[in-house]
Amino acid sequence: MHRSTVPVWLFAVAAAGPLLAAPTPSPAPPTVSAPAGAPAAPPATPPAAAPGSPSAPAPEPDPATDILRRAEEIRSPEADYALEFTLRAVNPTSFWKERTARYTMIAHGKDHALVLMREPAQFYPGTLLIMRGLYWLLLPNAEKPLQLSAQNVLDGDISYGDLARGNLLRNYTVRLDGEEKIGGARCWRLELTRIGYEANYPRIRCWIEKRTHRPQKFEYYGKTGALLKTALYEEYRKTMLGLRPARVVVTSPARPDETTTLLFSDLRPLELSHVSFTVDGLVAFRDAARIRSGADGRQSRVEDLVAPAGRGGS
Repeated sequence: MHRSTVPVWLFAVAAAGPLLAAPTPSPAPPTVSAPAGAPAAPPATPPAAAPGSPSAPAPEPDPATDILRRAEEIRSPEADYALEFTLRAVNPTSFWKERTARYTMIAHGKDHALVLMREPAQFYPGTLLIMRGLYWLLLPNAEKPLQLSAQNVLDGDISYGDLARGNLLRNYTVRLDGEEKIGGARCWRLELTRIGYEANYPRIRCWIEKRTHRPQKFEYYGKTGALLKTALYEEYRKTMLGLRPARVVVTSPARPDETTTLLFSDLRPLELSHVSFTVDGLVAFRDAARIRSGADGRQSRVEDLVAPAGRGGS
């Protein structure tokens, strides 16, 4: 049976964890006097300074974690922003040969995003919500969003977003596994092992350029240890949010004749503190885009869709 693929790509601020209530202080033990004539007790040893206190020495940063942190600042910034991107898949042996989809994404840090489908036009204004490792899809005329399973995320076009936006620092441990040249650039090779429930890949290998900390290559492995996908980060360009890769090329041993390219453009900062990255917010965002659609098929800018009341564009 032919498996249809909804042309959706996901992008994915890390949500703050639950606040821990301060522990209730235990009552002080009663004071017991020493018997008369007993030797004086030795002075109490002061407790060791807690990590992070002013008197405690700063812990030495783990080199591998620091390399990954600096690379992640380039690959997936902790910021509010919008961008346009195109997914272009080519497979000469398939019945479709080549297909293209176009999207606009707004991202609130590393873990929250709304992705608006623009092309093919029949999918506008379908929208994808990413909320800390969970995914909901709302098609143009659907009444309710569909929560996607882990298999949905790993299959089809949605998986490409997970490659480019997964929160690696929170969901993986990292160790330095050596050095290697990639495309002439000397790179650190890092080995990542999954610890977070949000991560879809048990193991990732990545190559980070030593001179610039730019991500160069990532390999993603499945539960059996087999290589699932390889992503190459290319065409670094200056943007309003610093240096960013404008192109990511993805291949898979399971589809040796297919190459998928993600092209990013118009990365710009956007105030999103008032936007609700929830299921209700997903419905409101999709509905706003549908209401603003012109009879001629005109599509809205995301800046107009997320503008606070009274400040929306025409």
